Amino acid sequence: MSELKPEISFSVGARHHLPRLTGDQPVVLLMHSNASRTLIEEVRVMFGSRLKEILYCPDGLMTIELADQMRLHFWSRHAGRAIPTLIAIGGGSTLDLAKSMRIALAPNTSIMSVLDRPCDIDHFISCPLLLMPTTAGTGSEVSSTATLWDVQHGSKHSFYGSAATADWAVIDPELCLTAPWVVTRDSGVDALAHALEAIWNRQRVPKAFAFAMSAAQQITRALPGLIDHPHDIALRAEMSQAALWAGQAMALTETALVHALSYEDTLSEGLSHGEACARWLPRVYKLARESSEELSIYLRAAMEPIISDEWELQDWLINLGYKPVSLTDKDPGIDARIKA
Repeated sequence: MSELKPEISFSVGARHHLPRLTGDQPVVLLMHSNASRTLIEEVRVMFGSRLKEILYCPDGLMTIELADQMRLHFWSRHAGRAIPTLIAIGGGSTLDLAKSMRIALAPNTSIMSVLDRPCDIDHFISCPLLLMPTTAGTGSEVSSTATLWDVQHGSKHSFYGSAATADWAVIDPELCLTAPWVVTRDSGVDALAHALEAIWNRQRVPKAFAFAMSAAQQITRALPGLIDHPHDIALRAEMSQAALWAGQAMALTETALVHALSYEDTLSEGLSHGEACARWLPRVYKLARESSEELSIYLRAAMEPIISDEWELQDWLINLGYKPVSLTDKDPGIDARIKA
């Protein structure tokens, strides 16, 4: 994949660029099962006869079993025909599922065979991939990673590399207008976790640092305003831009301790990903701030004037409706998880 991938299109109404981006190629649409009927019909009209099929992503964790079923369906339907562009419109789970579907594997071969190691798209027959998020948070549209779960064995796996990198990322803040508050909140806090982790990540680089600082500033200022003003397109655009910056930072550094701690809570306690990240953010922020004076300065600058330390971050999250792990809790089990 070129270093320029994905090609990013960001604007209010950017969805109307889809026909131009995909040229004359046939398309298959993957959407969440709860997708707006209005949006579905809009896309039908947009593509006309070029739209060959609409597939739906169910609720819940994106499992290896589901990824195998959807990939097999996609490639069996289009074998021997012009390979369509796969367009995924939805939250992070929908976009991750699309990534896992875009390569053709040998018969009776599971996606498990290519997980947890770099997957080079040049080694496979593949389809063009366009990702368009309906939430502002996961960054999946610009990352080179997809998360898949093996529920039977209680484990998380990564599909990553050039095969998991989209050709186009189209960000249209209007698609976030119908997101419920809890989805908006959880997505925004996921993006904040991406930004902060890019700052304290051992693999941080200057470019990621710049994206992360801008994202954290904007999220802490804009997200609370959406509680009372969910249809404010200016706030939605600010969150979409911040989530894009955070996603670009994450793509350069990968995630760190907050995400590592969150996965167990998602799997064992059924917490949403954003809620699980919120649970650990203040404790890990405190550890990072105490690890060096330089990091303390950067972290304070990242969210001031709204948040300047872990106590204000904890209060900010509580005001959004979360219950973070207490900064004063001395539970040895908590400390053991952080140090593991």
